[in-house]
Amino acid sequence: MQVNEILSRAASFLGLGDVTIQENSTDDRVSKLVNALGVAYVQLVTEYVHLEKEETVSIENGEKALSELSENFFDAVQLKDESGLSVRFRVRGGKLLAEDGTYRLRYYYAPSSFPEIGEEIEVPLLVSAELFARGVAAEYALENMMYEEASLFEKRYKDGLLNVLAPHKKASVRFGRWI
Repeated sequence: MQVNEILSRAASFLGLGDVTIQENSTDDRVSKLVNALGVAYVQLVTEYVHLEKEETVSIENGEKALSELSENFFDAVQLKDESGLSVRFRVRGGKLLAEDGTYRLRYYYAPSSFPEIGEEIEVPLLVSAELFARGVAAEYALENMMYEEASLFEKRYKDGLLNVLAPHKKASVRFGRWI
């Protein structure tokens, strides 16, 4: 998903039609929109839709430093041994604690940096650019003390997330015969 597209939609929602989204813009509103995008993005991937990764890790002396993982560790989901069985583990003090061996660690990670103009950001397919732009608009309005607008955008954003991310029952058509 393109950062420029999200920022343009958020600006449109906020009635900022005269804002041009460009790198090195001197417009204060653009920098506030980028900050709002960063806050909304971190909130989205840490509270609602986690970024997930699986890696092979080797544990020696009962511990593995989480700083050695390829992404910024946020929370552990599962640790499996070579045969695919779940293994007991703990996360404490920036270390993964388990018995010595080689395992597959599935974990959530946080983004390494805030998104910038002209970049692509990783957002799950279920969350559309328009929905995410509402979250950005809510953060922007809150930063600019537009409390009523912030409340309205946040409600629409959270309702949209709930609708998109809530599990739905599968619909099926029963087999029948027509005579």
